[in-house]
Amino acid sequence: MRLPIVQPCGEDWEAMRPGAAGRHCERCRHEVLDLSALTEGRARRLLAARKGQPTCVRARVSAEGHALFRREPPRVLPAAAALVLAACAPHTPEAQRLAPASEVEAVLEAMPPPVIPEALPRQGAAPRPEPDPPKPPARVKGKAGAAPRERDVLGLIAWDED
Repeated sequence: MRLPIVQPCGEDWEAMRPGAAGRHCERCRHEVLDLSALTEGRARRLLAARKGQPTCVRARVSAEGHALFRREPPRVLPAAAALVLAACAPHTPEAQRLAPASEVEAVLEAMPPPVIPEALPRQGAAPRPEPDPPKPPARVKGKAGAAPRERDVLGLIAWDED
């Protein structure tokens, strides 16, 4: 999401007094919302609720100008569904009598180990060379005056998205 900042602000975020939804800017007398502390969905809902009102924000943006947000929390529903299904599995003595664990283990022990053809040495074939160890990621040397990858921005936005 791109933030249309119409009036950038040079005030120091750390010097602002903490408020209910962010920090209070003494210069412009606005509550500055910290969007980088929110998920994208929460930030969109908050901005939609303030549509048409002057809104100052602080956001972390990428080098391309896109706002960066806190990650969405993991979904609990799939884990809860798995737990419910596991609880519904048959735990009766009759279900255990159908395939007792000792019989399954005996069958597994009697089976020969699998043979993987690629793992066998070939006659007359040259040995395969060991792969090179992974190389560390290349460091990009920063040039004087080069734009940072991410930066914090403060300012008044004009938000008209729904």
